[in-house]
Amino acid sequence: MSGLQMGVTLGLGLLTVAGAFLGARMGARANDRATKQREDAARREEWWRRFTWAADLALDDSPSKRVAGLKVMTRLARSELATADDNRLLSGFTDDLLDRLIQEADGGENR
Repeated sequence: MSGLQMGVTLGLGLLTVAGAFLGARMGARANDRATKQREDAARREEWWRRFTWAADLALDDSPSKRVAGLKVMTRLARSELATADDNRLLSGFTDDLLDRLIQEADGGENR
């Protein structure tokens, strides 16, 4: 085998190894992104479960449960998972609930 043939063969071998390495790295990065997206979706889903639980508490007849629900909602609003839309939803929900509680405390005078 001539020196030129060996050089070409070695060059092709190195290109093949480099291509395989690059493909593996790109695949690993894509996998990492997909994993992060799944984890973020699971965390957002849990945030939503907590919101619905807190809303149920906030609408309960028991004053202590209502307070607990509102406190949980305050913490949910501070969560890094809460989007601007989530915070608008929380704000609207709590504002409406507080207005209703004030009306109940006033005996319905503000209706």
